[in-house]
Amino acid sequence: MSYNSSVKIYLEDTDAQGIVYHANYLKYFERARTDVLDKGGVGLARAQALGFRFVVHEMKIKFSRPAKLGDVLSITTDMKRSSQFRVTFIQVAKRDNEIVVRADVDVVCIGTNGDLVEITDAILPGLGS
Repeated sequence: MSYNSSVKIYLEDTDAQGIVYHANYLKYFERARTDVLDKGGVGLARAQALGFRFVVHEMKIKFSRPAKLGDVLSITTDMKRSSQFRVTFIQVAKRDNEIVVRADVDVVCIGTNGDLVEITDAILPGLGS
């Protein structure tokens, strides 16, 4: 299932060249993943209350085009189970149907002690064991 969100680019998002500073895409994608988990799972706040944490394990990101001040980016997020402990989020930021940035983000679930925790339907419905 795909989840969609959008982000408007403000002056604070840009660098001296007038384009979005590359690290800001990490924030945009993090917000989109949080929205996905809130809509499709127990949600981050509830997961933390239950003793679960979702942490980024690995990320591959490709920058194709610059986004600029005033642009509105559409962010599409898909997720798939990669292992019993890992979910991969495929995230694409587009401007007018043109890919700006794509990221494949592997997220694992850990307990409060830092050990891996199996992702079950109780944590993330539809991706469980």
